[in-house]
Amino acid sequence: MHQLIILGNGFDLTCGLKSKFSDFYRNRMNAACSIESIPKDERNVWDVILSEIGENDPLWCNIESLISAYVFHDDDLGSRLDHMYEQLVWTIDPSKPNRSEHPDNAVYNYVSTSLGKENVSQDELTHFLLTSLKDYEHIFASYLEKQVDNNNKYREKAVEYYAAIRNACINKAQQKNYETSILNFNYTTPLKSEDQQLGIVAARNIHGSLDKTDTIFGIDGKDVAEDHPAVPFTKTYRLMSLVPYESETAKLCDSNTRFIKIFGHSLSRADYSYFQSIFDTVNLYGGVTKLVFLYKKYPNKSDKTVDEQAIREDLYSRISHLLYEYGSTLDNKDHGKNLMHKLLLEQRLLIKDVDENISVLPSNIYLL
Repeated sequence: MHQLIILGNGFDLTCGLKSKFSDFYRNRMNAACSIESIPKDERNVWDVILSEIGENDPLWCNIESLISAYVFHDDDLGSRLDHMYEQLVWTIDPSKPNRSEHPDNAVYNYVSTSLGKENVSQDELTHFLLTSLKDYEHIFASYLEKQVDNNNKYREKAVEYYAAIRNACINKAQQKNYETSILNFNYTTPLKSEDQQLGIVAARNIHGSLDKTDTIFGIDGKDVAEDHPAVPFTKTYRLMSLVPYESETAKLCDSNTRFIKIFGHSLSRADYSYFQSIFDTVNLYGGVTKLVFLYKKYPNKSDKTVDEQAIREDLYSRISHLLYEYGSTLDNKDHGKNLMHKLLLEQRLLIKDVDENISVLPSNIYLL
């Protein structure tokens, strides 16, 4: 029997890593919350973008949404780059109505200075953003490597929570009969296909790994037209540049996969394409695969206490959006509309507290 476990950044956070993008950027600014704390020769245009939008902007802590807003789609009028160049045109032509000043001017000036050109075309600026993004990925990877190296409990916690996820919803007598594949949206590799004692038969870091120094940031390419300048920023395009892992030759799931367990993933739109492919592979509507969403209770109130119901409600909302979006892709639209209802009736949609399955493991298992 087989199951697929999907891990997001919440897994690494649960294991004690400061792996959020906001953690990285605060560290990069040396807690001064100012770009001036970064030496000029070490600055990146994405530092400029982040410093301009500020921490109150919801895009500040979501690098993938920020990339999308700048190069693909920010509102009905286009991307922030589109707005920047429209503003430049209106500034030249006084007959055009004025708009409020956009912070993107600082980005334009930075790129102009870096390229040694007063006039930079939108295509040139877009290319500069992509080149700089690749550099930024390496900077982020270096930060994350230090976090892993400085956390001597990370591997232990990773194995502990992996075991809890692996065993969730499976009868104790059957747990040893399950083979497990892992689709990891993180860049860390605490769990590998070599960990056969853990029942892992395949493990893949879909966005690259620290081991291979090929981490990527990207946007969902589902709605990006093939001739749009944002195509090189899509995850699909970026993934083509990665060297395949040996373990990737093994299938992560098929129609016989009994469970898909998801923990620590935000279920953001940027990754909907992956979920669509997985759900299609297992024939989610007509098959037998169970979806298990696991959550961890954490202090989510101002007084540092836990409101578990609020945590569950937020997860319900994210699951609903994901399944509704997936349902809209099915050929039979009636099936799409009642997908979630069908899964609930068949007890194939489950939500569990991950800590319910935490147990003491043999000490030697952490040494693998």
